[in-house]
Amino acid sequence: MEFYSQFKDLLKVSVPIDRKKFFISGVILFFIKYGIDRSLSYFVFNREWWAIDYIKNPTALFTLDPSSEDFAFYITLIAFSLPFLYLGTVLCLKRLRSVGLSPFWVFLFFVPVLNFLMFFLLSLLPEDLYRPSQSLGNGSSDGFIPKSKLIVSIWSILITASITLLFSLFSTDILKTYGASLFIGGPFIIGFTSVALYSRTEFVSFKQALLVSASSISLAGFLTFIVAMEGVICLIMAAPLAYFLGFLGGGIAYLLQAKSKLISSVLPFLFLILPSIAYLEATLDKESDWYMVETSLKISASKEKVWKGLFEFSDIPEPKELIFNAGVSYPVRARVEGKGIGAIRYCEFNNGVFVEAITKWEENSSLAFDVVRQPDAMKELSPYKNIRPTHLSGYFASKKGSFQLVSLGKNETLLIGRTWFQNKFGPTTYWNVWIHWILHKIHYRVLDHIRNSVEAPS
Repeated sequence: MEFYSQFKDLLKVSVPIDRKKFFISGVILFFIKYGIDRSLSYFVFNREWWAIDYIKNPTALFTLDPSSEDFAFYITLIAFSLPFLYLGTVLCLKRLRSVGLSPFWVFLFFVPVLNFLMFFLLSLLPEDLYRPSQSLGNGSSDGFIPKSKLIVSIWSILITASITLLFSLFSTDILKTYGASLFIGGPFIIGFTSVALYSRTEFVSFKQALLVSASSISLAGFLTFIVAMEGVICLIMAAPLAYFLGFLGGGIAYLLQAKSKLISSVLPFLFLILPSIAYLEATLDKESDWYMVETSLKISASKEKVWKGLFEFSDIPEPKELIFNAGVSYPVRARVEGKGIGAIRYCEFNNGVFVEAITKWEENSSLAFDVVRQPDAMKELSPYKNIRPTHLSGYFASKKGSFQLVSLGKNETLLIGRTWFQNKFGPTTYWNVWIHWILHKIHYRVLDHIRNSVEAPS
């Protein structure tokens, strides 16, 4: 009878459940369900099913032919999942009530990947963490938040930056994605969360909110550098967007600080929404568009002389530009083997060689080529040797290039250099600004050297 009574209480949403019972119940239900799914897969559909398959392709059912065996397989798994969906929903509602969060958040239980993260979060949060009786601005706070003004400022910055660092590792090293969730969601949540945590002890001024946001963003960047995830160049390029969004998040938290109950309800799940968006970005990754950068330079020489200069020029002097000395790859020399379409152009950079197949050869007019192989876009500036972040593997890629010669008179030629590239970083618009600027620098380095070579006295 006692077991029956406990089981009835387990199914009552109104009866609270502590962390231990919630965790144990959830784990037991998962392994029962997993055992059923594996048995169905093996004995009925003659296929294997592993735990990782729950998150590998959550949208598979919607892309399958209803007449296919795969469709029948997924429908069967869903049918057998219904009792577990009911039990899981009840457990999550009970636990949300125990913690003091709105039942609204139970919808996360139905989101692939996010439901696992939600389960572990609810297993960690203590009971009555978000009590309605808590007041803002009187110096009171729960045991989860330090009371000292100095300690809470350090605590809010440290915990926010550290959690975001873990998300960065998850996004870049596990999911292999550098999307909007990382560069937009991450900084925004850093600013919002750090200020929201800090404001739980007292009202903060707008200046304090900006200072806490900036400190959290800076610490997150420093930790990223220290654990050898990124070098100085990439952090500098990401900094303007990161600080802007960090200030935006901190500003919104500043405006909402009087709504302490609302912030308390939202705060824990911001760190769950972020990895789920990153997962969707990685899963739904589509072929990125091509973009083009064009740089032109007027040369005081005939088209014939400029055309010859495309193939015959000495080594380009060492660069003086800070961006190249900081680690961004730069061209050193170029040569062409063969003549006409099918010839191979070798553009040597300081860290490797671009191998380019000539696709268009119009004497004294235009030269076009496809990029067959290319070196890394940069060598990260870091105290660690041989650091090579994931984004160096194809997240930026040159696809093709061209030179065009336009006559402006007897001894005046406009030399135009173009590069087509793919950019898998998000947000694309922001990163394209940096890429355009760097490619213009590379173009100008080559075009200016050609100009100096052909304009020099014989």
